[in-house]
Amino acid sequence: MMDLQQEADRYWSAKDDRVDARRLAFLADFVPAGARVLVVDGGPGMLAALLRERGFDVCMTDVSRVAVERARAQGLRAEVADTDSDTLPFAAGEFDCVLSDSAIEHRFHWRRAFEESRRVLRDGGTFVLLVPNTAHWRHRLQLACGRWEPVDGSATDRCHLRFFARSEIERALADLGFIITQRSGWAALWVKGLWPACCRLPLVRGFCEWMARVWPTLWARDFVLTVRKNAASRS
Repeated sequence: MMDLQQEADRYWSAKDDRVDARRLAFLADFVPAGARVLVVDGGPGMLAALLRERGFDVCMTDVSRVAVERARAQGLRAEVADTDSDTLPFAAGEFDCVLSDSAIEHRFHWRRAFEESRRVLRDGGTFVLLVPNTAHWRHRLQLACGRWEPVDGSATDRCHLRFFARSEIERALADLGFIITQRSGWAALWVKGLWPACCRLPLVRGFCEWMARVWPTLWARDFVLTVRKNAASRS
């Protein structure tokens, strides 16, 4: 089995902090006001830094020591944790909100990440999850034509270990006693292999981004689920 920490260190040693800032702002809008927040697998801290700027009390983890060192250099509270094999270094019920952004597709044991996220959430707390959507219309069209061509920057990116559609994730969350409170999606129109150039024209862009929010299973590059920890479910 590959060494995930080694691979993550190699990735973050070569990559700068440039990211889809509009996606991060979109995700941050799902965090409840006044919440104490944990960002799981937060890389070098771009999302955590944005949440701090918005006034949230925020901590983060990542499997990569390189990423955590870069996050700490920004003054962020960051810990090394591999959810495939480690428990998160926090007490049960410590956070009001846990946020996972484009992370579980890089894990072998992704359900364990859900279990740990649930453990550190307080009863009634919010889990916000963004996952690349393998059921996007472009991937469906490829399969209908008998092809499977990985698209860099999409759900089928070559660096992903797992591929998901929303229904599978919703079943896993329900099994843990989470209650889904909101579904949405992000188009990520910058991914050129996923969208025709016309989709980046101003009027068409607005339509595609709206469709990704209201019909994420077909139109979103990433689907977003907001769920609540049910106090009556198993701990």
